[in-house]
Amino acid sequence: MSEIKNVIVIGAGGRLNPVVISSLLEHGFSVSALVRASSTAKPPPKVKLFRTDYSRASLVSAFKGQHAVVNTITMPDFEEQKNIIDAAVEAGVKRFIPAEFGIDTSKEKVVEIVTFLRVKPQIIQYLRSIQDKITWTAIITGPFFDWSLGNGFFSFNLLGRTARTHQPGYHSHRFSWSNLSTVGEAVARVLLAQSSPIVVNQYVRVRSFNASQDEILKSLISATARFEDECGLETVEWRWIGVVLEEKVEEARNRLAQGDTSGLGYILSKAIYTTGGNFDDEGVVMNEKLGMMPPEGLDAAIERELIKLLP
Repeated sequence: MSEIKNVIVIGAGGRLNPVVISSLLEHGFSVSALVRASSTAKPPPKVKLFRTDYSRASLVSAFKGQHAVVNTITMPDFEEQKNIIDAAVEAGVKRFIPAEFGIDTSKEKVVEIVTFLRVKPQIIQYLRSIQDKITWTAIITGPFFDWSLGNGFFSFNLLGRTARTHQPGYHSHRFSWSNLSTVGEAVARVLLAQSSPIVVNQYVRVRSFNASQDEILKSLISATARFEDECGLETVEWRWIGVVLEEKVEEARNRLAQGDTSGLGYILSKAIYTTGGNFDDEGVVMNEKLGMMPPEGLDAAIERELIKLLP
């Protein structure tokens, strides 16, 4: 397979896109970013910026000369994503990386529980049907740990020192998490020529570490106490509140029906607990096969986020 050099990333803002763009640059790719005409996002100086109204013509124009398209933006509409893929095919793009980056939607039970992600396997099915025209690689990472810790998405409120532990017994379930740096590196690694034999037209699963709620809380308690002591701050005790997961899932579904996404973490958690979610136990981790750097572990990620979030 011919070498991939020119890569365009859909989106330039948010938490994930800058990390992906930075990793691609570090690995020697020529990088462009595609944003909406109204976007105020500003990628690094080395990154060429294209603007689009998502019409076929504007997409084809942006994709001309690109070897790979990386979509990091989850789009709930199948036709919108299909239009992007078809434009990539028309422009002669070699590889498409769809917006997976999260829990394993290749598992039917996951999509049954997290119904708003059902478009993801539909996109993979479509890519399989045209893989004689364009290749694809879908990257499964588990939840983003540092992102989740920063905004309390998975039941840990660092600033409020509150943890809501999932009952009955789910809090001891270990599953795979990825820091954003791991996600960014994975995108770059799957586009390297030497990775082609093991990633083309395949799901690829990577992770930073495996951890349960219990392990995360233990690390948080230790790290915050040490941080407070070193900075001469008053010690704030952690509170952990047991919550019945099924009740929280039902509440989250009702809120979601009203457009409130604040409870999504409970629905995602149920899908993970139901289907496993530990890539090492499943024997599917590909970090080493891709030649990735040793990932940042749980304790190091928590300490890094503490420095950013605590006064």
